[in-house]
Amino acid sequence: MRSSHRVLVGIALLFGACAGPTADEVPAAALPAADPGASFHGAWELASIVRYAADGEELSRNEESTGFIMYDPAGYMGVVIQGADRQPATGRPATPEDGLAAYRSYTAYFGTFSVDDDAGSVTHHLRASMNPNAAGADYVRKYEFSEDTLTLQPPAGTDGGTVRLTWRKLPELSEVTAEHGRFVGFWHFGRLERRDDAGEELPVERTWVDGFIIYTGSGHMAVHLVRPDRQPFAAGRPTPEEAAAAIRSYISYFGPYTIHGDDGFVVHHRSGCWYPSCMDTDAQRFYEFGDRTLTLMPPARAVDGRMVQDSLVWERLSE
Repeated sequence: MRSSHRVLVGIALLFGACAGPTADEVPAAALPAADPGASFHGAWELASIVRYAADGEELSRNEESTGFIMYDPAGYMGVVIQGADRQPATGRPATPEDGLAAYRSYTAYFGTFSVDDDAGSVTHHLRASMNPNAAGADYVRKYEFSEDTLTLQPPAGTDGGTVRLTWRKLPELSEVTAEHGRFVGFWHFGRLERRDDAGEELPVERTWVDGFIIYTGSGHMAVHLVRPDRQPFAAGRPTPEEAAAAIRSYISYFGPYTIHGDDGFVVHHRSGCWYPSCMDTDAQRFYEFGDRTLTLMPPARAVDGRMVQDSLVWERLSE
């Protein structure tokens, strides 16, 4: 699924007479300011995670973990990373230790971003994270662009060591249908509705309070959903019980998606998933578009002798 797409930057030249002043004749204050975040826009696939000692010596190189970072022109972002050594579910009832292992091998957060071009840094402003202690935090990352790659570097550790994450730009699909274009963008969770097969609205005991679903022009997607009343960890590192609670209160998965427009459903191919039981599985979602809304509906399920249909309503964030 990795891509070696090379982004080619072209310069368009305008020839011929012009009734108005040329760019050189327009005062600088009248010219629109360049968007420092424009180079980030789109979907990027994780290529490597490299750790360095304080003296610059390379300590480890990980080119097997998978994930995406996605930036939207409207200023939203999301990231998902699944560890290379993640183990699938065992089939037995999950234990707190299983939750801790799942938590340690998956990273997810979402929010907004801003770019300081002079400092060469991008800041991720977190709305929510798999780590409940990180909600509301600002993650500052030094950045470098090189051809089709973006490298992000968090601040150095207390020992002076650094980590560099390199992402490879994913090309847009060569053929994008009108239906595909309706999906592309960032969507914010609005509400969860539940009805039985007679159309009667049913109470929802446990729902979500925040979340993004992201569809990119490259044909990839990611989802983040957050439960209310998440509890922070008592210390920096979670106990098995705290990690299991964090896993239960945050849903995230990512991968390619396929639209079946004639049949009214989209398939999320979950190459990565917050909990190992759904790694490498497909999720079918029937869909309906409204006025800047997208309603996704998993297949109906039987509950107490009647069929129940859940509907997640998402509200468009992208312009």
